[in-house]
Amino acid sequence: MFGYISIYFQPTKKEIESYLYYYCGLCHILKQKFGEAYRPIIIREVVFFSMIKNPMQKFNTFRCPYTFFKERYKPVDITFLEPYSYLNLLIIYGKLLDYKLEGISIPLKIVNKVKNLLITFFDEKFLTEYERLLKRQDEIEKQKLDLDEYAKPSQEVMNLIFKNFFADGYPETMPIVTANLVYLLDSIYDFKKDIKRHKFNALNSSFGISEIKFLTEDQKERLLFTYDICAKEFMENLQNITEFNIHFSKKLATFSLIYHRNEITNILYGGKKHGKPNNVTKLYKKWGFQKPIFKI
Repeated sequence: MFGYISIYFQPTKKEIESYLYYYCGLCHILKQKFGEAYRPIIIREVVFFSMIKNPMQKFNTFRCPYTFFKERYKPVDITFLEPYSYLNLLIIYGKLLDYKLEGISIPLKIVNKVKNLLITFFDEKFLTEYERLLKRQDEIEKQKLDLDEYAKPSQEVMNLIFKNFFADGYPETMPIVTANLVYLLDSIYDFKKDIKRHKFNALNSSFGISEIKFLTEDQKERLLFTYDICAKEFMENLQNITEFNIHFSKKLATFSLIYHRNEITNILYGGKKHGKPNNVTKLYKKWGFQKPIFKI
């Protein structure tokens, strides 16, 4: 799934305003276009995409009921976020289709409702291809293949998305490395959960292991090398597609990639569970629990 690009550093007030400008704007356009039920499901990579393609302009402050009426910020005009609301919905639709392909009971009425909303923005040809690639992903995961082969349908899905949202062009490798990073992180973070639920996991299928600790040193090095190469390429490509918020978006991506590199290294070598980072926005309280770095 998505959700890997977030604030893994202590943000300044200006950075908080900037991030919430897009995050809260997306939340409000989701409500406006689709209704209240879609607001809690915000994909952070969609927020990131909107940030690098659109400038921050005039905004209003408001008290958000979802955050116990804390002060938040949203654009005066949220219409520029409309395409991103459909991208957010597209990713949700993809997850629903994944569930169905896994045999999880999802009411057809819900799936069709989401698809009908998407058809008002994406054409039928796009959605047919999107669905075909997700089915292809499911078919490939029923075979025993090399790890790199499992990510190829995801690369094609990502390329399909990039074609629609980066019409001015983008580096050819950008959707490939983006898909590889997401697929690799999903495979490592979800390993124990997938094994416990008898679900497909790329590491389990490709390397024939039932526990992370059974990976060989060469296999661990391969996973980290793949991550490093893709992360490097992602950062180099990012500057070619970023039009606005150049420094902030680079900071977001850099800290996110470093955080997840440390996390997967801990998992691969220490068997540690995927946890949340310490909260650097609040003073440490010995009697309390630490929370994520920046909680929306």
